Amino acid sequence: MKGPVDSPSSGRAGTSTPWAAVFAIWLFGAALMLTAGRGGFSPAHFLDGDDALRLQQVRDLLAGQGWFDLSQYRIAPPEGVPMHWTRVVDLPIAAVIVLLRPLIGMAQAEVVAIVLVPLLTLLAAIALTARLAARQFGAKAGAIAALLMLAAVPASFRMMPLRIDHHGWQYVLALVAFNGMASRSARGGGIAAGLALALSLVISLESLPLAIVFAGVCALRLLRGDDRWLVSYMASLALGGLALFLMTRGLADLADYCDALSPVHLAVFVWVAGLCALALPRLRSRPPALGMALLGIAGLGAVAILGLRAPQCLSADAFGALDPLVKTVWLESVVEGLPFWRQGLVLGATIVLLPALGLLACWRLRRTAQNREARDFWMDMALLLAGAMLIGLLVARASAVACLFAAVPAAWQIKDQIARWSADRLLLRRLARVLLIVALCVPGALVGMAASAINPPKPSSGKAIQTCDFAALAPEIAAMPRTTILAGLDIGPTLLVTSKHTVIATAHHRASAAMRDLIVAFLGPDHGARAVIARRRATLVVICPSGGEAGVYRKRAPNGFMAHLIKDRAPDWLEPVPVDPKSGVKVWRVR
Repeated sequence: MKGPVDSPSSGRAGTSTPWAAVFAIWLFGAALMLTAGRGGFSPAHFLDGDDALRLQQVRDLLAGQGWFDLSQYRIAPPEGVPMHWTRVVDLPIAAVIVLLRPLIGMAQAEVVAIVLVPLLTLLAAIALTARLAARQFGAKAGAIAALLMLAAVPASFRMMPLRIDHHGWQYVLALVAFNGMASRSARGGGIAAGLALALSLVISLESLPLAIVFAGVCALRLLRGDDRWLVSYMASLALGGLALFLMTRGLADLADYCDALSPVHLAVFVWVAGLCALALPRLRSRPPALGMALLGIAGLGAVAILGLRAPQCLSADAFGALDPLVKTVWLESVVEGLPFWRQGLVLGATIVLLPALGLLACWRLRRTAQNREARDFWMDMALLLAGAMLIGLLVARASAVACLFAAVPAAWQIKDQIARWSADRLLLRRLARVLLIVALCVPGALVGMAASAINPPKPSSGKAIQTCDFAALAPEIAAMPRTTILAGLDIGPTLLVTSKHTVIATAHHRASAAMRDLIVAFLGPDHGARAVIARRRATLVVICPSGGEAGVYRKRAPNGFMAHLIKDRAPDWLEPVPVDPKSGVKVWRVR
């Protein structure tokens, strides 16, 4: 094995981040997002139940709930739900609220926090994307990459105001790791990548496949003769994960979970990191194949640790313990967790085309590289992008990482087309290049426009569909005596943050038994729903008749309890509660 050598980035390195362009593009994007929100920034307007529950978790922390106590006691009465979340994402939201609460009051401080924190993640993502592109191809490419990041809807959509859940932070940390792998310093870059992904894993175990992809590229660099990448990456991943686990989880609960970073995962990281750190430096003068054989031993040991301590986690299904009915009715309806071919045309095309453009650019850059080091570098970048793309093709919400990685090489591709456009004197070719540049920037949108032109959407029937406005309902529902509510999984978190009530279940899988009760109640006959309500001691029923979840229940059980409620055929043991009709929500009280 050859001695360590520095890993160069590419031919043009060292250009500083174009901060003026970064801030201009961020301000432009933030203005668009704020305008699109039309002032509807309040806890009643969250786009996703996870965002609402995140705010509730922050409120509980500020109200005195323990740092290591992550249970939600107003879900699944009477025992509550031990969540698999982390306090890491709570910190920036709580910090903004604590700073502003003495000045503008609690309610307004929360509004500022749920608007500002996602926009700060957007700024961080834009800056990290522009930084790497500028270091490789110059400041102009950095600005183009920043624009591409903003146009990458799978990523930017989750960094809009109100999107305060963990995804935005995981995208930022993935970009930190991506920047680390482009570093000239093997040790510094490996440590940066390992620590970033350790923090991402503490936030959510969804980052585990990406961490494995990064480890694979470090192993490839080992095969080329540089063991420092893998040693520093695995050491920082293991030690960083262990420290962060102790800081955020403590020692009270050391059970092995398959949906959150647990002692079994840390044991695997420590085993692999220890073996790499102790053995790989001693093999530097030996053939690289010995190092790869050592990694094989490390992999077998990792599987053995999992098999002996937590065999249930060897399955690729993180929801293996979920009730079968809950899986069928709820999990299979969560569109963001489905593969790209189950998405809409625009989003599905974006998930595929933008990363494909990045891979094409990596191939061109590798082919035209002037030396072996640069060719190896672009091979590594292509492998990281391809790994992230494969993960995103299988799980749509993970596709944002591939889009962000692709923005860097794609920026060079677009910069090249702009240069060709400037040099071209033929008008028709210049126009064609303009169309090509636009297509490269927003491929998914153009595919959607083309599909609409070929197959125009059917004209509307003219009958308006009333959507549910929980902001209109909030004052009335909050004024009612505190009780337990039977409500849809998706609207439960909104009821939690707009009132003091308890709900039977929300769309969070650790409350599998309560979720099953709720689904059985809405799908089954009226008397079955009454039995669930009595067992869970609920006294209110709240539904959004026009909501997607209500539609799922009605379609699966046309004569079930939910279908009866939507058709105003509530059983006589329920009495309607008059609420603001503008809300579109229906409420009943158990007699």
